[in-house]
Amino acid sequence: MDYTTKFSKCRWLLVGCAVIGMVILLAGCLLHPHPNRQGSVPRNEELYSMDQHSIDDFINAEAEQLEIYEQERQLAASKRGVQIKIDGSLLGIVKDEEAASALLDQYKQIRLAPVSAPNSDVTNSGSASSKSKVRILTASIGKDQTTEQPGFIQYAEFVQHIELVKVDIEPEDIEDNEVLLDKIATGGVKPFIYTVVRGDCISCLAYKFKIDKQVIYNNNPQIRNDLIRIGEKLDLSVSQPMLTLKTVEQRINEVEVPFTTEYIEDNSLKAGIQEILSAGIPGLLQVAMNTTRIDGEFIEETEVEQKLIRSATKAIVKKGTMIVAGMGTGQFAWPVYRAKLTSDYGSRWGSFHPGMDMVSEQSGIVASDHGVVIFAGWKTGYGNCIIIDHHNGYSTLYGHLSKISVAVDDRIEKGDKIGIMGSTGNATGVHLHFEIRKGEVQENPMKYLGKAS
Repeated sequence: MDYTTKFSKCRWLLVGCAVIGMVILLAGCLLHPHPNRQGSVPRNEELYSMDQHSIDDFINAEAEQLEIYEQERQLAASKRGVQIKIDGSLLGIVKDEEAASALLDQYKQIRLAPVSAPNSDVTNSGSASSKSKVRILTASIGKDQTTEQPGFIQYAEFVQHIELVKVDIEPEDIEDNEVLLDKIATGGVKPFIYTVVRGDCISCLAYKFKIDKQVIYNNNPQIRNDLIRIGEKLDLSVSQPMLTLKTVEQRINEVEVPFTTEYIEDNSLKAGIQEILSAGIPGLLQVAMNTTRIDGEFIEETEVEQKLIRSATKAIVKKGTMIVAGMGTGQFAWPVYRAKLTSDYGSRWGSFHPGMDMVSEQSGIVASDHGVVIFAGWKTGYGNCIIIDHHNGYSTLYGHLSKISVAVDDRIEKGDKIGIMGSTGNATGVHLHFEIRKGEVQENPMKYLGKAS
């Protein structure tokens, strides 16, 4: 016989016996999981020989042991609490971390209440589902160009470092939530009520107790015109909240993008006449702005994103260039060289001033636009005066001249010299009084003139 083959068969026989033995042992353990009252595991025949009463006693004993374990566990848990520390300073003790988080969230909601929408839900996560609708009190873009949308809190977090420390406590060590909230809000400062005595004043009290006057006004809204009376009770408490809330609010604005205008000159149209060939359409830009506040006070505002919603469409305008003798262009020029204004259009010295007064280093006066002279002579109040009709609904008046260089019915081109500056009529010093009239109504010349050269 091959001894190698024989040894192999024996080896497999031994392995098989070992596996069968392990299976039998495991089955025995599963059939006898509980010790009996003497601490040994009952045999099968003992279990089968136990009557129902004995079985009930066995089950009840196990239940009692489990109940003892649970009571011991709850007792151990009841002696553990959580200290809340803010920047290392102890705020107080609560039952557990869940209670601590609920307290801090409650204070956060109180601070957000003045600007938050009802039932808002804000968390430190800053997720989209937790954004709160708020009023935005700042804006960096003009209202005439911007459609302002409601803002949303991106996130809200406390500036200070908050630490939760597990400690052994007695049940009476746990503090009331309302007491802890008040301590957070005031820094633990107790109210200081002062009774006004003779000689007291707001500034005196601020100096005496080393507090800011505004604190006195804020704490005592009943004060009017700094008037306080002897015997009056004033709240001079100076609270310093233990927690400072930082918020970042995002607002989406829609901003109009101005359109450009392309002019096409047309010599078949009179100068000053324009025809719109294609109306311009402003573009639309969506701008996301983030506003950072600490305890509601504005810190900064930054632009985070721009998105073009609609491109602007340029306007195309036909512009007349044909000059008609005696007809104005509607584009007015300054009537003196390098004018310096001495009196504006509008209210002056208790009356209405219907034009502008100006002086210049040169005394010559020129026509502001093409037109025909309809008046040249003395006019009450104006002294020597010229009126030019521009035959487009407008006329210009030049007053207080020392010399008139044109006559009625003269056709004048823009820039032609028409007279010399003077002080005739109701004038104080040499200057030009200049008016632009639309029909019979005097208008502010600055609406039609460019910047003085």
